[in-house]
Amino acid sequence: MQMLLRVTILALLVLLPKSTLAEPGKNTLPRIVSLNLCADPYLIEFAAPKQIIALTWNSHDPAQSPFATRAANYPVTGGRLEEVVEMGPDLVILSPFSMSNRRQTLHRLGIETFTLNAANEYDAAREEIIALGAAIGRETQARDYLSNLDAQMAEFDRQGISAGLLNIQRRGLTTGAGHILDDIIHRAGAQNLGRIVGDGMIAVSLEHVLMLRPDYLLMIGVPAEAIDRGTEIFAHPVLREHFPSHRRITLPANMVLCAGASTPLAVAALQDALKNQRSELPE
Repeated sequence: MQMLLRVTILALLVLLPKSTLAEPGKNTLPRIVSLNLCADPYLIEFAAPKQIIALTWNSHDPAQSPFATRAANYPVTGGRLEEVVEMGPDLVILSPFSMSNRRQTLHRLGIETFTLNAANEYDAAREEIIALGAAIGRETQARDYLSNLDAQMAEFDRQGISAGLLNIQRRGLTTGAGHILDDIIHRAGAQNLGRIVGDGMIAVSLEHVLMLRPDYLLMIGVPAEAIDRGTEIFAHPVLREHFPSHRRITLPANMVLCAGASTPLAVAALQDALKNQRSELPE
């Protein structure tokens, strides 16, 4: 019954003409609901606190966001359309994967939307930061935030870090050119051997792994042992023999979901891991 009532209310709202819906004044900062995890850290940093009605529910999950502690200071939404509408936002931040009918319904209700792509490289994220800042009326603050990020990136020393890395993921996939990990590896001063295989996500055989002769396998938030059919490759005897623990590096998964806010964290973590692994290599 409660669900039917919500659907009925939403249907009535859709039928209302836009003129009957409240519109923010010209100089009023839009009140925001985020349905895009990549946008959440930006909003925390350069939106006015009173603008943020809700972040995504997974922004509070440390497994998915390295900024979960700060996000805990803000309410979240489960993302249901009727819930978002009831919150009364002026602007909803969507992902490129959001359903078109959701966007259309929000527009019909007089609620603006802004789509933030999940950037695969830091340079693309820089452009997204400025665009988001302009969309929420905080471009100056967004530029200040970006200057701080740029300063963090400029501090990384790529000298003496050179190493050949090959990322191995579930079901024997690796990451080539155009992937977020490719950008992180490059900015850390290492070489992504996945580029030799191809672009994006590509399947790679065990024979190919040995032929590429990486210095280290790069793992992303995976357990040391296989836990299902998708991760059984991590425990394969061939990989165990040629790539024992001192030739494996692991990055937290929450640092490689979106380029931008987490890129300095990921680059720093990779450089530290490379230095630590080298210091532990057997004589």
